[in-house]
Amino acid sequence: MYRFANCYPSPFESGSALTPIRLVAALLLLALLLGSAAATAQESACAQTVENALSSLQEHCADLGRDSLCAGHARVDVSFAGDAATWQTLSPPLRQASVAELAGIRTSGLDSDHGDWGIAALHLGANFPQTYLGPGILVLLAGDAQVRNEVDPASTVAISDPLSTAALVDTTRFKKPGIIPAPVAQVAADEILLVDAFDSSGNWLRVVNGGEISWVEADDVARLNAMESLPKIGLGAPFPFQALSLSTGTAYPECEQAEPFIALQMPADRPVNLSINGVDIHIGAMVTFQQVHRNALSMTVHRGEATTVFGHTVRPGETVIGILGTTAERALEVLDWSGALPASEAELARGLRAQAALNGLSALNGWPSYAAQSQPPELLHVVEAGDSLYSIARRYDTSVGEIILANLSDKPLRLFAGIELIVPNPGSGFAGRGDVPLDATRED
Repeated sequence: MYRFANCYPSPFESGSALTPIRLVAALLLLALLLGSAAATAQESACAQTVENALSSLQEHCADLGRDSLCAGHARVDVSFAGDAATWQTLSPPLRQASVAELAGIRTSGLDSDHGDWGIAALHLGANFPQTYLGPGILVLLAGDAQVRNEVDPASTVAISDPLSTAALVDTTRFKKPGIIPAPVAQVAADEILLVDAFDSSGNWLRVVNGGEISWVEADDVARLNAMESLPKIGLGAPFPFQALSLSTGTAYPECEQAEPFIALQMPADRPVNLSINGVDIHIGAMVTFQQVHRNALSMTVHRGEATTVFGHTVRPGETVIGILGTTAERALEVLDWSGALPASEAELARGLRAQAALNGLSALNGWPSYAAQSQPPELLHVVEAGDSLYSIARRYDTSVGEIILANLSDKPLRLFAGIELIVPNPGSGFAGRGDVPLDATRED
């Protein structure tokens, strides 16, 4: 057995000579080690700054009333109706403010020198009655993010506490006022009803018993003098920020936790219609938005569903991309949405962070907490002519073998147009097992 001696002594050994090459190598190694340590320390400090900002919500956002804004410890700017171009800093000790006259709100990106990362929350009452015990719409702005109110504050209607009255006759509560309303429940004569508004015609009263919205004919209930002060609202009466424009910074953050985003959360039992960057979206969920490019806005659904006016239905664990353009109405308008794609690990992680922050805010105010989608769900793919297991796996970035296993049954696996295939773990990485034609069968 031979043992080879070290013919090149270490430059750090006593008496060894440092040649220019070895000196450069040693200095490069030292620079790499120092750079790695500095990057690790910077990322750790970045994550701690974000954690401190999120904790500030717990300090300042208790008793967050409807149509209110709550600011974290970092700088939060607001602009007001009539002077939307002028921004004012919401400075301590002022941490909460009404949104009644707000034209916009923006939070600051990461400021490493001062240890700041912007965070703010909006609580919008929407059209929920005062008898509804849960929150309305919660909007969370994080990092370099901005929300613009596209609703004229003068056009919104303030809903006050309801009045108690009684039914004069046996009658019916309806889902909507009008000529052909949908019945909700029967009302017996002398039953107590809580009413808080008339419809625009004045012929119907809005009933809000138990927080549920319904309508009765005004002639069927006792008319009180105090009712003359009730507002008149149409079915489409706007509320603050019902139409809004979103934007975030697109710069790559110092750490993943410091990325900018905007989260919107609706009550689990009350989907809400919003206009976001010019597009009507029916949201019964928690979603996050991020401007991934100056001309692209992503929407990821983390719970429930969201449906756009273009007909796209986005489910938990899915993302759509909105193509942004400039129109006469707004600077950033969604011109079209892509089809739904599996959310990335980073997008799902963002949802978990957003939901944790929203849950902390909810716990502080006595509202329900929720769980966000933590991993991509199984998708259903409707087979089209020309499809194969290989092409389907390639499309969803998953494994042919996993698709086969997920669809095993007591019958041979036949691919033909119109059938639904379970697609497990989309986005987990493509792996093919050969091309299987459309009319292929599985061998048992």
